[in-house]
Amino acid sequence: METKQKNRQKSIYALCQSAIFIALATILSFLPVYEMPMGGSVTLASMLPILFIGVKFGPKWGMGSSIVYALIQLVQALIKGNVFVYTVTAGAVIICVLFDYLVPFTVMGLSFFASPKKGEKLSLVKTLIIFGALIFVRFLCHFITGMTIWGQWDDGFWGAFTYSLLYNGSYMLPELVLTLVLTAFLLSSKQIERLLESEN
Repeated sequence: METKQKNRQKSIYALCQSAIFIALATILSFLPVYEMPMGGSVTLASMLPILFIGVKFGPKWGMGSSIVYALIQLVQALIKGNVFVYTVTAGAVIICVLFDYLVPFTVMGLSFFASPKKGEKLSLVKTLIIFGALIFVRFLCHFITGMTIWGQWDDGFWGAFTYSLLYNGSYMLPELVLTLVLTAFLLSSKQIERLLESEN
């Protein structure tokens, strides 16, 4: 009975902290440093709270929270009205939803790979490598959309390739740098390091 009560308390704690991190990530996504004309923006490291959930609470909470955040991003884009403006076929709509919203933001939940083992400290280098890799995967997802949909006005493969690379790289590279610099800064604090100690 005591173990069951403890597990329930841990779940409630994880739920509350995950909700706070998701809310923080959503607020940061509404405060872009600059926005691109056809979607995409540089934010004040809005993905970082979602990445931290996976590190602290592991796969279940990390993936669950990132899926919720991906859906919030999709709804946010629908409200703005800039999701399906240029998608002219059902296939284009599916690609846009999958590779501009659901997959790239859900991938952030894989940050649990940076979680330290019991008795070990969180590794800054490992965390930066994993965070960097996940943000790069997000870039690749947007790049695919750029190649298949937004690059439709450029003639030939290389026109679409160059367009998508430059367009998505122009906001994802600064986002990557900001996120990693802020991660390194925050993890230099003992309080933040303790906050992110694994609960698994």
